[in-house]
Amino acid sequence: MSKIIQANNLTKIYGEKETSVTALDNINIEFRENEFTAIMGPSGSGKSTLLHCLAGLDRPSSGKIFLKGNDIATLNDKELTKIRRDSFGFIFQAFNLIPTLTAEENITLPASIAGRQPDLEWVKEVVETVDIADRLTHRPNELSGGQQQRVAAARAMATKPEVIFADEPSGNLDSKSSRELLTFMKSVVEELNQTIVMVTHDPYAASFAGRVVMLKDGRIASDLEKPTQEEIVAEVTALTNA
Repeated sequence: MSKIIQANNLTKIYGEKETSVTALDNINIEFRENEFTAIMGPSGSGKSTLLHCLAGLDRPSSGKIFLKGNDIATLNDKELTKIRRDSFGFIFQAFNLIPTLTAEENITLPASIAGRQPDLEWVKEVVETVDIADRLTHRPNELSGGQQQRVAAARAMATKPEVIFADEPSGNLDSKSSRELLTFMKSVVEELNQTIVMVTHDPYAASFAGRVVMLKDGRIASDLEKPTQEEIVAEVTALTNA
């Protein structure tokens, strides 16, 4: 598999001099196409900061971030906005749906904002994969939490992004909805060839990913391929106690 996004010597420091905090400490990592990667670590380990820097939502203090070989860390705000719109999809813990729009309108919103016609065949495939075809005319307040998050996931994929970034996507869901969402995210990678990078604190959620990267104190502590939930729990426990 070819690499799609890569960070070289990525450092992020918040604050100045004595009060500064190093959130990311010289990280080198790459993510491959058509792979589902989970990023984990204790609170304050830098996992959300890493996601935000990779996704162009936050600028690194130093280092480079390459999307298919192009350094996005050097782009200006307008260029970054275009990359986020055209190349990335986002799923957050808060569903961030527009309450006055139907599920279908929420899903096609990114294309509308970009002034493009959505690829209706692709949107139909996504909607079927997410299993919300019978809910497209409903507004968010007429949907359950799990359904709202599936709409948000469909919206993230509707523009055929190169990478989907997910920040605690199952954090607000009950266990059944959480399992459905994570199963769907896994199938999106396997069947629709999408690439997902997900931050989570939950070993169960991480066990759906094919790769789990553990952070501690802004550095990569381990990089696990196809770990079981038990292996993830053991690694998290070891990191927390170290």
